[in-house]
Amino acid sequence: MAQRRDYSIMVKKDGKFYVGYCIEIPQARGQGNTKDEAINDTKEAIKICLSYLADKKRKSSSKLVTVSV
Repeated sequence: MAQRRDYSIMVKKDGKFYVGYCIEIPQARGQGNTKDEAINDTKEAIKICLSYLADKKRKSSSKLVTVSV
């Protein structure tokens, strides 16, 4: 089972809608009619991004180099 991690979501009102942005994963964005809907949509976007990144890492693991900064 994957380890759970906390992510920061910034929610802004944009016209009639709320938009959520994940600070740690800029590609993960969501929206909704309410703040809660935007948060939940952004949580789903985070899950999709993490799944995509894990799949991409698996497929290219022989080409990856790990570094510390």
